[in-house]
Amino acid sequence: MLIHCDVMTKSQPIQISTAPEQGVLSPAQKKFNATLKKIEAQKALLAEWQAELQACQQASHIKLEPLRRSLYEQQAIMLLLLDNLYKTEKFARNQQEKIANLIMEMCNELITEAGRADLKSLYNQYSETDYDAEVIADKLLEAELLQDMFEAQFGVTLDDSDELDFADPDMVAARLHEKHASMQRDAQVQRNARKKSAKQLTQEAREQEEAAGMSKSIQAVYRQLVTALHPDRETDPVERERKTELMQQVNVAYTKKDLLQLLSLQLSVEQISQDNINNIAEDRLKHYNKVLANQLNELQQEVRTLEIQVKQMVGVSPYEPLSPKKLVLILKQDMQGLQYEIARIKQDIRAFKNVKHFKDWLKGYQIS
Repeated sequence: MLIHCDVMTKSQPIQISTAPEQGVLSPAQKKFNATLKKIEAQKALLAEWQAELQACQQASHIKLEPLRRSLYEQQAIMLLLLDNLYKTEKFARNQQEKIANLIMEMCNELITEAGRADLKSLYNQYSETDYDAEVIADKLLEAELLQDMFEAQFGVTLDDSDELDFADPDMVAARLHEKHASMQRDAQVQRNARKKSAKQLTQEAREQEEAAGMSKSIQAVYRQLVTALHPDRETDPVERERKTELMQQVNVAYTKKDLLQLLSLQLSVEQISQDNINNIAEDRLKHYNKVLANQLNELQQEVRTLEIQVKQMVGVSPYEPLSPKKLVLILKQDMQGLQYEIARIKQDIRAFKNVKHFKDWLKGYQIS
């Protein structure tokens, strides 16, 4: 059969429909339609997230990064001013403590956020301990708290045999998760080794049968498309090129177990008709519904994962609702916040050059 179609044709919408005289859809048909609608909605949401994320990443690079660099530059200027004031002007003891605290806070922020390792020496001038020593102590404490939490909740412990740098919380966390996962796998093996009841064996057999049926359903659609579209069987060069590109789409959909896309491709190349969709046999429809349910779950998980990544990127709480459209608003708010901070610190730099004004300002400053 010679198939004439545009390679990049938009996927045909899939939906079971009935003529008025045929009555209502069966429960399986209704489930099929409902799941397809949910899949399309999740695909649209995922595409929206991806598009907005890419746009925000570009905007962040073009607009936010220059503002951050400008803020870091102004903070460095403020640091030099505070250091000079501390060393050249007379201050009461409590005023000196406040200035030292300000300098250490700003040094720490620039070291961690702007990578200004050269400011460690300035930090050490005003601190009773070494900056690097403080960082190691903080990491050891964080790692210790992680170990205590895992031991209390999961019974997972670490010892010298783990050969870890216990001053690296990320490494400690990774090893704890690894050991916890290993314990869970061992427990599952033990559960599987126990003698199973007849009910469990029946359930497993049913699940295996369903999985086999789902796999065969996808394979059947795939084979039909391969039979019709395989480019090696095409003599016309133009048609061979089209079929080659179509087969690439088919292979991608098959690898992803994307039944909806495979059926859409069948419709688009006129391998099946709407009548075929309307009259899918109930047993095959049952397998299709299982495949589509799995596909929907995977899409929902992909959306959730991307949403979590975006929230981490923009500093939003994991529990705060966030939509793709709100990303633009957050970016705008971040820009306004940085612009405000830059203007404020510039104003403070000008004001603090007046020592009397600076001392008055220190009265309202509290060490946190």
